[in-house]
Amino acid sequence: MSSTTSAYFDRAYRRPLTLWGDIRIPPEIAALVRRGAPNGVLDLGCGVGRFSRYVAQQGLRVTGVDFSPVAIAKARARVAADEVRPDFLVGDVTKLDALTGPFDLSFDVGCFHCLDATQQGLYVSEISRLLAPGGTHLIWALDAAPAGIPLDAAAVETTFAPRFELRDAKASRRRLLRSHWYWLVRSAE
Repeated sequence: MSSTTSAYFDRAYRRPLTLWGDIRIPPEIAALVRRGAPNGVLDLGCGVGRFSRYVAQQGLRVTGVDFSPVAIAKARARVAADEVRPDFLVGDVTKLDALTGPFDLSFDVGCFHCLDATQQGLYVSEISRLLAPGGTHLIWALDAAPAGIPLDAAAVETTFAPRFELRDAKASRRRLLRSHWYWLVRSAE
């Protein structure tokens, strides 16, 4: 799908505004961060880093990853004057060799639903490798994914099993689109 390439997103991030630009911190992310994370937080598909910045401002170590170099450059510029800054990395969420875990928490707001089935499997493998057993991974995904794969609780549960347990799924109208938040907990091995 051409709309899931880094070049496509680079072009979008060069614009002053994107369709997916978030101004508010979702309450689901705020609640996740309140749990604390001594080993850090991973923000997948971080875009211009607004959520990563929020996490860092809450006193947690956070690493934001996005495959758009333009987005990561904007994220770094956004936090340049901050006393506490996230780490930002240009990277593919299906191949995060530059990172080592464990992280206590991870989240993804709008990345997973852009992946095809093969990429989703690789994504799950990487999150499983990086997230500590018992760690939580939070996803926000459109019900009608741009990748054309149906996403509902059963599909997410199947894709993440047996490495993760789906603990909760909550319908959302985020950005006025039908979507869900999914809370997954990393299984002990």
